[in-house]
Amino acid sequence: MPTRAQRIALYERNIDRVAARADRLSRIDRRLSNARLAVVVLGVAAIMAPRGSSLEALFVALLVSVIAFIALVVIHRRVRRNLRRQHAWMRIKQTHIARARIDWEHIPRPPRYDADANHPFAIDLDLTGEQSLHHLLDTASSRQGSDQLRGWLLDPLADADRIVARQRLIAELAPQFCDRLAHVGRGAAVGEPRLDTQPLLDWMALEPEQRIPGWFVVLLASLCIVTGALFILSTRGLIPPYYVISFAVYAGLSLTKVRAVMSFWNLAMGLRDVFDSLSGIFGFFERTRTAGKPALAALIAPFQSEERPARQLRSLRWIIGAGALQSNAILWGMVNAMMPWDIYFAYRLTVERRKLSRLVPLWLGIWHELEALAALRTFAHLNPDYHTPMIALNSGSFAAQQLGHPLIEHEQRVCNDFQISGLGQVVLITGSNMSGKSVFLRTVGVNLVLVRIGAVVCAESLSSDLFRLFSCIQISDSLVEGYSYFYAEVRRLKRLLDALRTDDPLPLFFLIDEIFKGTNNRERLEGSRSYIASLIGEHGLGLVTTHDLELASLPGLINYHFSDSVASGELTFDYHLRPGVSPTTNALRIMALAGLPVSV
Repeated sequence: MPTRAQRIALYERNIDRVAARADRLSRIDRRLSNARLAVVVLGVAAIMAPRGSSLEALFVALLVSVIAFIALVVIHRRVRRNLRRQHAWMRIKQTHIARARIDWEHIPRPPRYDADANHPFAIDLDLTGEQSLHHLLDTASSRQGSDQLRGWLLDPLADADRIVARQRLIAELAPQFCDRLAHVGRGAAVGEPRLDTQPLLDWMALEPEQRIPGWFVVLLASLCIVTGALFILSTRGLIPPYYVISFAVYAGLSLTKVRAVMSFWNLAMGLRDVFDSLSGIFGFFERTRTAGKPALAALIAPFQSEERPARQLRSLRWIIGAGALQSNAILWGMVNAMMPWDIYFAYRLTVERRKLSRLVPLWLGIWHELEALAALRTFAHLNPDYHTPMIALNSGSFAAQQLGHPLIEHEQRVCNDFQISGLGQVVLITGSNMSGKSVFLRTVGVNLVLVRIGAVVCAESLSSDLFRLFSCIQISDSLVEGYSYFYAEVRRLKRLLDALRTDDPLPLFFLIDEIFKGTNNRERLEGSRSYIASLIGEHGLGLVTTHDLELASLPGLINYHFSDSVASGELTFDYHLRPGVSPTTNALRIMALAGLPVSV
């Protein structure tokens, strides 16, 4: 299997090839622009030819100019479309390289969301927002696909069978499929704007204020026929101009539905680009080969059935295309005077919308799920040294070799072996400041989330039971609610204890960083002893970090530590987890090295 560096090198070679094709197309684009200008100039010159020129020669010159111009326009559009495709492919590969290198500056930002401070672990583990796990994973070209991935991170699966099924489905997705999915989705995997399908769903669920019944359309069409017949008879002098009356009735009835027609057309025309995009995306699913991929075949079966989108959307796109007549006011007025053009197509639009209201949400849901799945498959492809975790159901254990944090750059990441087995156990991690305690808590937590969403983990191997997760790492006070840092921590720890004692089939895995650091030494030590003692023996297990070495003597604890050393007058850390209690402290040394007046 190629290494990460080899895959990056392959992407760089692909970018060079695509860039060369794009350069050639750019030169052709400029030449075609000049050719179009030349044809226009020649056409104008033909029109302004001396009067001695024959009309036949003038006509031939004009005809040749028009045909040549139309041909150049058609060719030019194809070249520019191909050029856009090459640029999109180039940006996709460039973004892959940025994700593989964890180069945040060149990874497209995720959509903005309001953080939920009450979530059990999202903020502590950097799951959402900029430079988060969601940011690193998110290759979705639609806003809703990105939302789906974020939803998986915040509410991961709790059923082992579903996790394994998702792992199998992700494994069936080829990296080329994921790239094609990003490309047909307007290449939004390489940046904004993402396609927002919510207006389409809202439109599908919309109930019009005014309905256009079928009998009303038939009545207007009949009035048009009657008006035409009366007009012909009147122009021949056979009858008086009765057509004026029938036309007035037709116009009056038509005006009663103007509001319904305009509201429907405005919505439909606003969604025209969305429909054009969906046609390409759904067409891609219809053409996808699923031989030997049963899970993928089952997922995209609606795209390859009799109700496939290409057939269903063809008439809808044709109806919306008919509404483009409104862009030519004169022609639009003439056509609607002779027939109920707008009313008929607004009626047809209502019928098609009602028919598709069941299918479109289903199609979009599959697309959004595939985008989230493709994000996880791309994550695995870009990190070939990551591995699929094993689920050891009902074991009450967690064991990993060379466990690392996926958001830390590969060259700087330090990995550790770690295991904890048996419900009710608590691991106490001691160590000096900046030694790596908090990062290790986040490392364990974020990999537990990756397990439950069916993704690969940043480890050589990982075996884990299914756990609920609760963390107390990144606490802040609240000026709005009027409570201090310490009280915020107390509230958080109370919620954690309640979750631990909740009757739930899944045990709780808890992560607590620097317990009760917001109060004085004596009360912190007494409170920490009592709280940690209440964790031992419960329906869960977890890790607690502290600077209070006295806590290590509590019965029932498993002790680990991170250490530091001084070299050339500077503190150094190796970030390796070791068994036992930390033999050193470094707070005074850090103060002294920073220039504060303390004695070491």
